[in-house]
Amino acid sequence: MNQQHAILSYRYLLIAGVILVLISFPWWAPLFYLNLAIRILFFGIVVMGFSFLGGQLGLLSLMQSFFFGIAGYTVAILQVRYGILFPIPPLIGLFAAILLAIFFGFFVLRTQGVYFLMLTMVIGQIGWVLSLQLTSITHGTTGIIGVNAPEILHGSQIAFYFVQLVIFLICIGFLFKVMRSPFGLFLRGIRESESRMIMLGYPVFFIKLAAFVLSAALTAIGAIFYVYFYGVMNPDAISLAANVNIMLASILGGMGSLFGAILGSFIVKTLNMSLSAITARYMLVTGILFLVVIMFFPNGIIGGLGEVKISSFRTIWQRVTQRETFQISKKQKDGYK
Repeated sequence: MNQQHAILSYRYLLIAGVILVLISFPWWAPLFYLNLAIRILFFGIVVMGFSFLGGQLGLLSLMQSFFFGIAGYTVAILQVRYGILFPIPPLIGLFAAILLAIFFGFFVLRTQGVYFLMLTMVIGQIGWVLSLQLTSITHGTTGIIGVNAPEILHGSQIAFYFVQLVIFLICIGFLFKVMRSPFGLFLRGIRESESRMIMLGYPVFFIKLAAFVLSAALTAIGAIFYVYFYGVMNPDAISLAANVNIMLASILGGMGSLFGAILGSFIVKTLNMSLSAITARYMLVTGILFLVVIMFFPNGIIGGLGEVKISSFRTIWQRVTQRETFQISKKQKDGYK
């Protein structure tokens, strides 16, 4: 019992320390690292949505860029072309992504495994092609330029960081509650045996649809902050490479783990920003790192660290029990003598 209290105390101290660092970060970090932190935060929300769906339900969706584009282009078009002010554009963008997730969910969720992966990839690529071809709406490869952040965020990186941080922490807390709730248990039950859950009478399809919509909503939130941060929305943000980056970050950190999604987002964004200033082939370095992680940590960095911790504990426990057994047997032999 004392050991459990000690572990909880250390955990709470660690969480408090991390929150303290995050709150004080803008006042001691250079502007470059502040911009990097903002990019990690909105990218992390998107990765958490992908990782949640993949880890809890076992579905790897490559439609994240599609929902990203729906929310991002909606905000950009409503503000730049029609002059609609905050908060209407982001609310409509989020609502549009949710509606389309419900619509497409009725089709894609009837497939599984590689068929689900390929179908979502096709829809994602259709969205990318439309963003290139509908030049009268999306302005093609140039994209929509001149998206201004709300007045409370415009021109202040510190304010943008804190608003983004609050939304980021809310998303983490919400997903944590969902994963620990009966709904999270239903998702993992469907992942393990969908037919058994159907036989037990659970509305499996609508549970999967709710998880799919939640993942799309998180992606849309990340897209809204992306548009307001960069002030532009173009097809590069929803390309296949963008989808690969999301999947790469999730697998690197550990699929299904919130901390894994955060760690993967940190690694991918930090490498991209740092190495892109050195070489144009920075994706090659990221790819090599991905191969190394897959070879030695198939469950991601967080999963690999957990396995190392468990194996180390088991080794220590086996040594202790073997030593105690040896001492008991030695005492028994001495008693016989």
